[in-house]
This record gives sequence, structure tokens and C-alpha cells, in this order.
Amino acid sequence: MHTQTDLPFSGWRVILPCFLAQNLAAGFAFGSFGPLLASTEQHFGVTRAVAATGMSLIMLAVGGLAPLLGGLLQKVSVRSAMIGAAALSAVGYWGLALLPSFGLALLMFAMIGTGVCLLAILGPLTLVSRWFISGQAKVLSIVNLPIALFVTPFIVAELLPEYGRFAVLGGIATIFLLLIPALLLIVDYPGRIGQTPRGTNMDPGGASGQGTAGDRQLSTREILASLPFWLLSLAIGVISGSGIAFLVHIVPFGMERDLSLQAASGLLSVYAGAGIFGTLLVGWITDRIGPPSTLALTTLCAGLVWWGLLYVAGLPLFALAALMGMCVVPVTTMHGAALSRLVGAASISRAMGISYAIVLPFIFGFAPLVGFLFDHADGYRLPFLVTAGLLAIASLGSVLMIFAVRKQKQPFEAVVGQA
Repeated sequence: MHTQTDLPFSGWRVILPCFLAQNLAAGFAFGSFGPLLASTEQHFGVTRAVAATGMSLIMLAVGGLAPLLGGLLQKVSVRSAMIGAAALSAVGYWGLALLPSFGLALLMFAMIGTGVCLLAILGPLTLVSRWFISGQAKVLSIVNLPIALFVTPFIVAELLPEYGRFAVLGGIATIFLLLIPALLLIVDYPGRIGQTPRGTNMDPGGASGQGTAGDRQLSTREILASLPFWLLSLAIGVISGSGIAFLVHIVPFGMERDLSLQAASGLLSVYAGAGIFGTLLVGWITDRIGPPSTLALTTLCAGLVWWGLLYVAGLPLFALAALMGMCVVPVTTMHGAALSRLVGAASISRAMGISYAIVLPFIFGFAPLVGFLFDHADGYRLPFLVTAGLLAIASLGSVLMIFAVRKQKQPFEAVVGQA
């Protein structure tokens, strides 16, 4: 007769719901916004600048609510929270399709941002951290593959002229409702079904089934008092912000280098496509050498790309755009893997929420900073060099994080070594 622990490892069934949740939440929110922007203006009768504030509301909801929602996930069922987020996202997209007031639409964008926070960031990371100790970064790289983000702009651009705004947004809302049955497959803790996280021989989840041996919940004060936490968050902020700046400025920069609008826009496609491969590659590397070392390499590489952009034209620009995508797109995987091993599964949702709030100003501020320096320096040379310099500093900070973790003797010292 088989016991529960004789059953095959059930953590694999968590991957598919997490992959779907992450892809749909992030892919639809960020991949459909641009193609729908003109129709948003027309539907609500607002200017382009006003319509664009919808994305600001999404990002504000993600960053502003992340600390609160991260702490909440340590107290409530992750599965229930993700199901609620899927329903909330469906309401948000239906609201954008049906409501006539842009004031109410802003509330819908905030709902969508809440869904992104829970479905694309906090929920999958929390579950993967609870179920996987070994190979964690590889699992996160699979969950965070930006496939939907890559294809959504093309699909929306094809469907919108043919079927209209209502059909596109209504279809997206319906897909979120169809996601709920997949989310029902989630099991919050291995101990709930008598299993242990993959890569550990400890008793199944401890007595409560809600953690692993030696893994306790850290308070907000303890997290904020950790030097490695700050070094990690600031490094992630710099590389994330530089990625947003690349998305905003690479097309006009490419046109300055004598590319046509179509060819310069192709730099973005190359960036996104290479990011899919880069996410898998970075996940594998992270499990081999540890998250801080991987972060140090990718931030240094991204800095060299920003510097190299000033000295090439034509086809080499596409090669550098691909390299940038391989370095920057996997940032979510690196962020999650490093934090998970730094604070442990019991504290990961709270730590990620706080860390994301620290990262948010970089995401908002980097692209305007590059634009400001461009206007005052009459060209991209100074802003690109400043960005390269900040990434070099972030790379150094990632190296310092390795020694800071060793000095503090964090519970998950594997952050500096093999997974």
C-alpha cells in the first residue's frame, strides 16, 4: 500500500498554472496596451497623453500594492489569491470594453495591475519557492518565459481592425475566467499532501506543512535591515530601468543611425525574441553559479551593450539588441531566484513585495532620465554612457552582495553557491 509520500512529486503540476498565470497577466497587460492605445483614445474621447496614463496606473498598482499583497500571501492561500486576481483581471478588461468614463477606466487599469502583481509576480514566485529548492532558477525561467508578451502585440494588431475593441477586450477577459480551472490545480504547500520541496530531505513541510526546516518568516524590519537585500533590489532596479529605457529610446536611436522606422522597430522584436532564449539560458546559469554571480555578469554585459551601441550601426545594432534582450528580459527570474535563496520560502512573498516597491522608481524614472539627458546633451552619447556606468556599479553591487551574504550568514547560503 502506497503512502502519500510514495506518490510522484506533485510540484510539476504547479508549473503549468504558474506559467499560464504569469504569461497571460503580464502578456496581456503590457502587450495589448500599445496596440489598443489609439482605440482607447477614441472610445473614451481623451488625448494620447491622458490615455497613456492607464499604463502608469497599472505600474502604480503593481508597485504600490506589492508590499501589502506580499505580506498578505504569507497569511492566506496563494491559490485563492490567484483565483481572485484572475476574476479581478476579467472584471478589469470587461470594464475597459464596456464603461464609457475614463475615470472609471482608471479604476479598471488599477484592477488589472493588481492582477499582474498577484498572477505574474508574487503568486508564481511564492509557489515555486515552496515547491523547489534545487533547480529553482530553471523552473522560474520556464514560468517567466515571455511568450505571451512576444505574440500579444501581433495578435491584437491583427484582430483589432477586423473585430473591434469590444471583441478583443472581451476575449481577454474571458481567457482570464478560463484560467481559473487551471489555478484550481495549485497546492499551496508540499506538506499539505505529505511531500517535501524538490531538493530537500527534510520532513514534509514541518508540522504545519507551511515551511521547511530552518525557514522562518522574517519581519519587514528584518528584511529592510539586510544589506544583501538592498544590494539586490538596487541592482535589479538599475537593470530593470535600463530595460525600460531601451524599449523607449532604441527606435529613435536606430533611426538616428540611418535605419528606417520599420527596421528600427525590428530592434524591439529582436530584443523580445532573444529574451525568450535568454530567460532559459539565465535560469540554467543561475542554478550553476548562483543568482548574485549571474546578476553581476548580466548587468556588466548590459552595460557593455549600452556602451557598444554608440560605436556601431546597421546590422551590429541588431546583434546588440539581441544581447540586451538576453541580459535584461530574464531579470524577473534572477530577482525571484536570488530573493528566494536569500530570505527563504516562508518570507519570499513579503520580501518580493518590498523589493518591487524599491525597484518601481527605477522603472518609472530611467526612461525620462535618458530623455532629459538627451535633450540637454544634444544626443544619446551622454545618457547611454551614464546608463552603462550605472550598470557597471550595479554589477559591482552584485559582487559585494556575495560577500555580504557570507558575512551575515543568511539561512539560505546557497545564494552564493550551487543550487
